[in-house]
Amino acid sequence: MKIEIPYYEDNTRISNSAIGWFLKKGPRYLKDMLDGKEEGISGKYLEKGTMIHMYLLQPDEFWHNYMIIDYEKPKTAQQIAFCERYFHSTELLEEDKLLDAYKSAYSGNNMSKDAMLKKAKELQLKFAEYIEFLDKNQTFTVISFADLNMLKNIKTNIDNHKKAKELLEDIPGVESHNEFHINWELPVDDWIAPCKSLLDRCIFDHINKKITLIDLKTTSDVYNFKHSVEEFDYYRQITYYLLAISWYMKDQGIDISDYDCEAYIIAIQTNGNNEVRVFNMFNELELDSRKDLIVKALTELSYHYQTGNWDHTRKYYEEDGTEELE
Repeated sequence: MKIEIPYYEDNTRISNSAIGWFLKKGPRYLKDMLDGKEEGISGKYLEKGTMIHMYLLQPDEFWHNYMIIDYEKPKTAQQIAFCERYFHSTELLEEDKLLDAYKSAYSGNNMSKDAMLKKAKELQLKFAEYIEFLDKNQTFTVISFADLNMLKNIKTNIDNHKKAKELLEDIPGVESHNEFHINWELPVDDWIAPCKSLLDRCIFDHINKKITLIDLKTTSDVYNFKHSVEEFDYYRQITYYLLAISWYMKDQGIDISDYDCEAYIIAIQTNGNNEVRVFNMFNELELDSRKDLIVKALTELSYHYQTGNWDHTRKYYEEDGTEELE
């Protein structure tokens, strides 16, 4: 298996997320997402999940990517925008820098010039150390001590949870991978679908012939996680990952039918006491139905990828332009 392009940069291959975009909103939305013309889940939500994933799954890399500052940092989008605009400003006069940054961050306000300047000076003084930090550290993501306490609490809760601890512990002599990138293919009709998957964690126990897939999910309510499973169709994601694993095993010359498979989600609450629960996701009925859904979606996508027609559904192009409500 040859990986030439990092996972998130490779738009030539189809991810589970791409299938979700296609199923929910159609081919044009998928194409716009791939081209960066549409915005998905908010960046702040994804940032917290990425931070937790790296802390738990890539601890050696965590402090190469994150830094704690012991002074006040901007909390709102406008405060962050002000600091960054001020830092990057090409204005020569201090007053012009302040006004430019304030107008950019707080556009649409009807304040007088003097009032804006007063507010801008207050912000510049309040976040002076943060602005100085921007000059010194462009490669780190800033986190707070509250963030670090949350991460430590999550790690403690995982260590105290018998199943979560077992799933995240490496066993000497047993093959395991965190953030496991697989580029794989799936034949559909006369097309070979180019697919990609990034698995949070996968364990290949070749002695006991067992494969264990583990996915970490963050949630605001770990006790209503069924809602998240249904909303984001995590069974489809698990199925997609299992298809990737099946391809990987075949590529390694191993018959996956000789192995037992297990799949789990470790759900982590991002508020409160950061409770942790582990859910068994290996439900054959659910997984089989999602496999059919994935194959159907890729069959439809084969038309769009091969023709370059993205504005409407395949049915629209091949028939009289009418579509069925679903």
